[in-house]
Order: sequence, then structure tokens, then C-alpha cells
Amino acid sequence: MMIFQGPPFKDEEFEHAIRRLWNVMKTYKPELYGFTWADEEGPRFQMAPEGYRGYIEGRPVRETAKRQAAG
Repeated sequence: MMIFQGPPFKDEEFEHAIRRLWNVMKTYKPELYGFTWADEEGPRFQMAPEGYRGYIEGRPVRETAKRQAAG
């Protein structure tokens, strides 16, 4: 599971904060760190958007064979 956390935001701007973090997640390359997305292997989770701590979402990943061999 990779966890992403956006910056704090004004409570009334929560939709923008969610979209902004989703855009970051779309461009993130877990392969750089020895993982691939594994959406079919587990659920994503979304914590309630709270402005003081930013929006938090988790997405499942799987280790790549290359990372496993190196570990």
C-alpha cells in the first residue's frame, strides 16, 4: 500500500484538494521504487478530507520481481 497525503487546505476547497492529489497519483511512477500498481489485489482507501491535515488516500501496490530479488 502506498499512502499519499496532500497539503493542508481550506475545508470549503476539499473537492479541489482531492482532484489535486488524484492528479499527482496519476503521474506517480511506483516502478521507480520497485513496485507496480495492484488495484485488483486490494481496496484503495480514502480518509475523510480534513483541511488541517490534507487529503489522504492509499492505493495498493505489489513489489516487482526485481525489487524482491534485490531485497
